[in-house]
Amino acid sequence: MTDPIRRYTRNTHGRDFVVGDIHGCFSLLERLLAAVEFDAGRDRLFSVGDLVDRGPESPRALEFLALPWFHTVRGNHDDFVLSARTRESRLHWWVACGGVWWLEQDEATRARFRQALAQLPLVIEVESVQGLTGIVHADVPATLDWPGFVAALRAGEAEVAHTALWGRARMMGQVRTGVAGIERILVGHTPSFDGVCRVGNVYGLDTGAVYGLLEPHYSGAALSLLELDSGTVYMLPSADPSADRSWVYHQRQLLVRAMLEADKL
Repeated sequence: MTDPIRRYTRNTHGRDFVVGDIHGCFSLLERLLAAVEFDAGRDRLFSVGDLVDRGPESPRALEFLALPWFHTVRGNHDDFVLSARTRESRLHWWVACGGVWWLEQDEATRARFRQALAQLPLVIEVESVQGLTGIVHADVPATLDWPGFVAALRAGEAEVAHTALWGRARMMGQVRTGVAGIERILVGHTPSFDGVCRVGNVYGLDTGAVYGLLEPHYSGAALSLLELDSGTVYMLPSADPSADRSWVYHQRQLLVRAMLEADKL
C-alpha cells in the first residue's frame, strides 16, 4: 500500500518550485518553466495535483509523471481515473467535468494511467530554507494540526482523505485560520482569478489557468509557480483571444456523443 505522505529533503543543488493546478495545460507549463530558466539537472518541480481534465493535453500527464524532477500529489481529478473504474455514476460525472479525453484513450494507456496515479501520495512535505512546506491538493480539516492530519491519513481516515482531495473551507472563506505544526501549506483545487490566495499559512496556487484556455473572457486566469526558498510567485496569463480553440469544440462534440451513448462509457 502506498504511503499517503512523501517527504523530500532540501534541494541544496538547485531550486524547488510548486505549480498550481495544471489541468492538461502542459505547453503552458513548459513556457512558464522556460521563463524562470528551470534547470532539469538541478531544479525540482512539485505540483498540487489535478494534472488532467478540462485542458487540451491531459494525456501528456504520463510524460511528466515519468520525469525524475517532477513530483505531485493526487488531486480529485486525478482520483477520478481510479474511482470511476468501478462506479458508473462517477464516470458519467467525471466525463461531464472535463474527463472526455479519457474516452479517446485505448485500454493500454488507461492501464498506464491507473498504475501511475495509484502511486501518488495525498501529501508531500518538502524541506526548504523557510522551513517545512506541506503540499496537499485541497485543504486540511479545521480541527486538525499538521501532525494530526498526517497521522489521520496514515490511519486511513476516509473523511480526512476526502478533505485533502475536495475541501474548500479555507479558500472559500469559511475557515479563517491556518494550520499549526508546519511552516506553510500549498494547495490548489479552488480557482482564484485575483492571484494567489492566503489564509494564515495556507496558500492557494490555483489561479484558473485552464479557464483562460477555455474562454478568453477569464482575463485573470494564469498558471502560477512559487519558488520555495524565496517565496517568489511567477504567473503566466493563459487567456488569449487569438488562440486556436478547435480542441474545445472537439471536446464538446465528444461530450455530446457520450451523453447520447451513455451505455458505452
